[in-house]
Amino acid sequence: MPHSPVHVSAKKKSLKKKIDIHPYTGFDRLVLFVSVLYPLSAIPQIIAVFSGRTEGVSVLSWMVFLVCSALFFTYGLRRKVPPMIAANSIWVVMDALVIIGIFMNGAVSWF
Repeated sequence: MPHSPVHVSAKKKSLKKKIDIHPYTGFDRLVLFVSVLYPLSAIPQIIAVFSGRTEGVSVLSWMVFLVCSALFFTYGLRRKVPPMIAANSIWVVMDALVIIGIFMNGAVSWF
């Protein structure tokens, strides 16, 4: 019986992929380090908007960045990708801080 529950169950088990677990290489460590360092590049923008210098800063752009970072963070969590989790968790915070700073300290420019 090709469609019996036993046959389907056995077929599903045979289709499962093995997870390749390997130790981190030097390149993996570098990527993880950069994934933490790179989002910190938003610090000057955060300082600027909290200092009231919001001219030319598009809140719409930063909102899109925030949504994308949250999406990539969620994807990284679901796929267990440490560099994505690290980078995008920090980006979510940085993006949110820029948005908060724009609304708190200046005229909001949507574009």
